[in-house]
Amino acid sequence: MSTRPTRRRSSRFRGIAADERQAQRRRMLVEAGIEAFGTRGFHATTVREICAKARLTERYFYESFANREALYIAVYEHLTTQLRDAVVAALLPARRDAGAMARAALRMLFQSFKDDPRLMRILFIDVFTISDEVTRLSRRTTESFAELVRTMVESLYPGLSGSGYDLRLVAHGLVGAFMNTAMHWAYGGYAEPVDVVVRNCAVMFEALGAYVEHGGLQGPASA
Repeated sequence: MSTRPTRRRSSRFRGIAADERQAQRRRMLVEAGIEAFGTRGFHATTVREICAKARLTERYFYESFANREALYIAVYEHLTTQLRDAVVAALLPARRDAGAMARAALRMLFQSFKDDPRLMRILFIDVFTISDEVTRLSRRTTESFAELVRTMVESLYPGLSGSGYDLRLVAHGLVGAFMNTAMHWAYGGYAEPVDVVVRNCAVMFEALGAYVEHGGLQGPASA
């Protein structure tokens, strides 16, 4: 009985170089972490459970991660990188105005959250309850998405930053609105259709475009 798991593992990795075997085991643990953290939550999940899902021994867990928190960080970074890449891909073919670009990115994000509710628990719920380091990681990630929005706004409305507006604050406001909309939607069981959530969240981006196009660039100077 005790030799069977060893034979299964060796058959999965036979013929693969040692460094690639380790990388493959790490990927398996990250996938197991997504499932465990996304369904049971970080605090209810043990290393043993994660190893069982990955079909690996604890020895291989500690080969790649110091503890559960280290795995959580790897899972969080993996998911946020995937989402950021998907946002960029959604923006590329979109028409160049704030509303169209916002709808393209928001539709991709909200559909992803509805298709895989594990994302919401990992990215928006447990992330604030683990440690100061994980909270700082979340803030850095929010900053990176805000920077993406700031770059988009600046490319669409190059005169806005010269009119007394701090585009970093504008971008954080827009990202914050998205995050709160996503959490409200998730807590409500994703009751509203994706298109409805997208339309109601995108209106904030569309309002920015309408404000600029109707003379908002002179707003601070004339106030």
